[in-house]
Amino acid sequence: MMQYLLFVPSDDDPESATLYTAPVASGDDAYLRQVTQQLQPLSDEQYLSGPAVVLQTVAKYSYILHDKAIFWCIEWEPGLIVVRFTPDGLLAWTALRSPVPNFGGREADESAWDSYDEDAENPQYNLIFDPWDALFDTELRDERGFVPADTEIQAQFDAALAHANDLSKAAYERLTQGSLAERTTWSEHCKANLKTWSDEGR
Repeated sequence: MMQYLLFVPSDDDPESATLYTAPVASGDDAYLRQVTQQLQPLSDEQYLSGPAVVLQTVAKYSYILHDKAIFWCIEWEPGLIVVRFTPDGLLAWTALRSPVPNFGGREADESAWDSYDEDAENPQYNLIFDPWDALFDTELRDERGFVPADTEIQAQFDAALAHANDLSKAAYERLTQGSLAERTTWSEHCKANLKTWSDEGR
């Protein structure tokens, strides 16, 4: 079973957060399982010159735990980026085109709109916003089955992210010692790489 992982900030201490978990809906679970079959290897260097920039932006994202791996689902052009983190430190990723014809401001012709069903389920949207919306709404968290995670789930999250966190920590330390222009250049370089690598989604 795939599970959402959601860090909910404390009302008393914004610097403190509690990890919550909830099951991913069956249809969205099935969709993400299909997506995992499309994952491609992602090197440490590629991670640091691409997806690592997401945490420096306002992009929406979610964490999903499955079989000791963390799947980082990010709303990003061309629709959805998924990065897999595992305890062995091996990274993998893929990008998928959004079913919404004008996602991200892209131009859509009449045939694209004719084939688009606005009322159909959109797993790409659900995988990010089901937990994201619950972050700010206690009643919604209860409705969607979020409960405090146990220590085993916390440990699995930490183990899967350990390598990426080490990479990011070292990179960000170097960046903070550089100039604003250098940080901006890095950010723009990462975004350009994501656009190129995504290649209109799979």
